[in-house]
Amino acid sequence: MSTNLDHDAAMHIPGTVTIGGTECPVRRAWPAGPGRIAWEAVDSDLGIRAGYLDESGLRLLEADSDPKLPGLAGLLEEGGRLISHRPGKRAVVQLPDGSFAKSVREGRADDVLTGQRRAEGFIPGFALPQVLRSDSSTVVLSAVPGVELHDPAALGADWARAWAEALGAWAKAGSGPGPGSGPGPGLVPGSGSASQSIVPIHDAAAEVEVLKTWRDRALPVLAAGAGELDELIVEVSAELIGGPSRERTTEHTTEPEGGATSARDDTFGLIHRDLHDKQIMWDPVAGPGLLDVDTACRGERALDLGNLRAHALWRTEQNLWTTAQAAAVIDEIARTASAAGIDPARVRVYERVTLIRLACVYAFRPAWRNRTGWLLDIARSLQS
Repeated sequence: MSTNLDHDAAMHIPGTVTIGGTECPVRRAWPAGPGRIAWEAVDSDLGIRAGYLDESGLRLLEADSDPKLPGLAGLLEEGGRLISHRPGKRAVVQLPDGSFAKSVREGRADDVLTGQRRAEGFIPGFALPQVLRSDSSTVVLSAVPGVELHDPAALGADWARAWAEALGAWAKAGSGPGPGSGPGPGLVPGSGSASQSIVPIHDAAAEVEVLKTWRDRALPVLAAGAGELDELIVEVSAELIGGPSRERTTEHTTEPEGGATSARDDTFGLIHRDLHDKQIMWDPVAGPGLLDVDTACRGERALDLGNLRAHALWRTEQNLWTTAQAAAVIDEIARTASAAGIDPARVRVYERVTLIRLACVYAFRPAWRNRTGWLLDIARSLQS
């Protein structure tokens, strides 16, 4: 395998890798430890291939395998089709019956199952994938009907309707049975026994820590200098932690179902925590569906809305959405926030945080790394 990698700059992520004589675009990459990057390339004939990059160059994993994901090879032997592969962390496989399998490290399937359990509070409005089977390194989930809200062409004239229904479903989160929705024990998938679920709290300070972690990961590959990035992080950190949730969130790290937190502050409740247009499905009959709910927790509800706003702005810069399409989404977010009594200023600061984090995330994606400065510029322009 060869590549256009400059070996004098080990942290430069190549735009393509050559595998078996075929030049394959590198679709995504991720930090994989100090001086090491995991990458994923895709080709119409070869499918998805993955590997690592460090100071010694590129290393390609064997096709359809990952030594740190013990269930992956078996899923593909069943006739599954690899959808995504973050080496050493997670792979998603579509099985012949239409279900989807998440392949993770040994012992980490429980994290996926626990996230599914915590997300049950979204059920009043959203269809969620159902756990069909699992073992210590694999969770098989049912498909959620519909198309991603990422795709305006597929939604056509239903674009505004789909977003209105999805945000209406989001507003209902926590109003039905399940963790984060009210008192009462529930069942952990696969346990067969009742348990008092502990729902983790992700407060403003935790969000700042996530941002700082991404700063540290991305600095070797981000065009922006450390000083510029740190200045922005200091600004948004002061806004976040100095906000109205400061006093109550510093007292708790986890909250039992139906805890007093939600009773004291209606804008603090069940959130997805990584909500964006690729996580939401919509079907004209089945309505909205929600994906990748492993991160579900309790936090300021403004976080999810700010995340959606930031992604809407970014989709226009990527030329994936028109300005009008993004404006329809942003207007619907504003209506939802107003109806829920969520402070627009909190939505805006979480939007800024997301823009900065996206700059760090997309610095690892060759197709977009030259445009991450735009994300930081927009984050700076939204300063309150």
